[in-house]
Amino acid sequence: MTSLSNEIKKLLNEKGADLVGVGDITGIEEKEAISKEFHHYTRAVAIGMKLHKFQKPEKVNGALDEHSLMLAYLKENEDITLKLNGLLRDAVKFLRKRKYRCMAIPPIAVAEERKFISALYNLFSHKMAVTMSGLGWVGKNGMVINGEYGPNLIWATILTDAELTPSPPQLESMCGECRLCVTACPVGALLGVNWSRSRGNHEVIDLEKCGNYMAENSYKYGRPVCGICFMACPMGVKKTRKSG
Repeated sequence: MTSLSNEIKKLLNEKGADLVGVGDITGIEEKEAISKEFHHYTRAVAIGMKLHKFQKPEKVNGALDEHSLMLAYLKENEDITLKLNGLLRDAVKFLRKRKYRCMAIPPIAVAEERKFISALYNLFSHKMAVTMSGLGWVGKNGMVINGEYGPNLIWATILTDAELTPSPPQLESMCGECRLCVTACPVGALLGVNWSRSRGNHEVIDLEKCGNYMAENSYKYGRPVCGICFMACPMGVKKTRKSG
């Protein structure tokens, strides 16, 4: 139903979403990405809101003020997460009013606070929703990259059985020969390979190295975080919110 798809996209865009896409999740690979009790869902609605383009600062008195930059990054993540949660509520209300079943998966930033949703996130990721809706690919940094905004987006997902018209999926990486994030990683966690649907996410990044480094930052910022590869990506510099 193209009209229904246009309606929900229009609603979410008017409420503040920067990107909205619909993916077909009826294929075998997509069904394997979610537990059997949720196989009645046939569509994933990916909702993205853009961040500032945070870039590694110049040296100040011989040192990089990464601490202040990271705190600003975390604060904006929190603000946009709240807005995305509001969009999820609007989308769920829209779909249930029309008698469709649906389930909201919030941004990963809050997944650890809700055990059930956290478990569901691990079974069906935002990356799957975004790539299946054609809104981006998985970069060499393991993050979703959009052609306009780069990695500078936070994502939320709605799973539904609504008769929404899907977009063609993104099957290959568009990173090409770029290796800026790979060389920027302080622990060599990025493997420097281009993602594809057949290859999957696990061959792009060494999750153990990445996770251990992020965990080391917990005492500084109150949660596991890094962001260096995010800041190194050149995509989306002109399209995201200007800092300052």
